[in-house]
Amino acid sequence: MAITQIDAPIRLDDLDAIVPFVQRLEDFDLAKIAVRWPGFRDDNGEVILDIHGEYHPIMSELLAALYDHGFVRDFDWMKWQPRAERLYEHPELLKKARMLTCVKLLTLHARRDRFVDGHFASMVQCGHITAILRRMRDLGSASSNRT
Repeated sequence: MAITQIDAPIRLDDLDAIVPFVQRLEDFDLAKIAVRWPGFRDDNGEVILDIHGEYHPIMSELLAALYDHGFVRDFDWMKWQPRAERLYEHPELLKKARMLTCVKLLTLHARRDRFVDGHFASMVQCGHITAILRRMRDLGSASSNRT
C-alpha cells in the first residue's frame, strides 16, 4: 500500500469514513482499550518481557481506516515531534488546528506505534485521538457548509 503524500488533498468521503470513530470512541469505555499492555509483567511468579500488547478490536479498525483513507501520510514525523508534543500538552491549541496539522498528528501517532507498541492505544485512552478526530469532523463540517 502506498502512503499518501503529505500535501495531497483530503477527500470528504475519506473524512466521512473516519468521523464515525468520534462517536464510537466517546461511547467506548476507554479503560478497556488495552486487554493487556506491553512491558514487564508478573506471570506465575516470574517477571517476563511482553513486548506486544493486546488491544480491543476498535484499535485495529481505527488504524486500518486511517491507513486506508490516506490519513497516515509521508512526511518527517520524527522531526515534527516537538510540535506534536506541544499540541498534546496544550489541548486548547488543538481546537484551533488546521486539517493538515490533524493529519500530521494522526500520522505521527500511527507511525510511532510501529516503534513503540502501545503508543497509539495510550493516545486513544487519554482522549487525544478522539480530540483530533473531533477537530477534523468540525473542520470538515465547516468546509462542507460553505459549498
